[in-house]
Amino acid sequence: MLEQSSRDLLLVTAQLIEAACYARDGDSHGTRAHIARAVALLDGPPGPRDTRQTSDGGPRQIPRGGFAAWQSRRLAAHVDANLSGKIVIRDLAVSLDVSVGHFCRAFKRTFGMPARIWIRHRRIELAQGLMLTTGASLSEIALSCGMSDQSHFTRSFRRIVGETPSSWRQTRHGAIEERVTELTYSGTTKPIVIEKA
Repeated sequence: MLEQSSRDLLLVTAQLIEAACYARDGDSHGTRAHIARAVALLDGPPGPRDTRQTSDGGPRQIPRGGFAAWQSRRLAAHVDANLSGKIVIRDLAVSLDVSVGHFCRAFKRTFGMPARIWIRHRRIELAQGLMLTTGASLSEIALSCGMSDQSHFTRSFRRIVGETPSSWRQTRHGAIEERVTELTYSGTTKPIVIEKA
């Protein structure tokens, strides 16, 4: 359980740092989207909309043919707990005692995308959190996120995020270090560079 909550925090951290980078670039739409994703991750795994009242007072809609809330939570928890290994759609369908065809249709109606793509997005979100919070190499991160190798990781990452993991990590670390320097030395006009002996 502790490992699961630390993974969730990594995902939230990645979304908030991404929001800060969009805000720095002046993209308010991208900033809002990443903050909304971080809030959604903090609220819990995505589930189907139902007719009960939401926290903002408005009714939610049940997607016709989608999963029940408990099924969505079970699936999201199972996927998040097994991101480092192989996740087979057939096994997910069996866990809910439904056919593979019904599972695929209900999953897409509930989560808004096919299961394999949603799982890939979750793996990339976990990788983003690990890239920002650890010094692990990209190949180690790729393996810990269930990718077969660094090449597979790079292709998937570029397809979803729009840039390579290496450049994404460098720009985020550069932005974080730059912001820390600004906060630490706010009275100076230039960042202070300390040379190593």
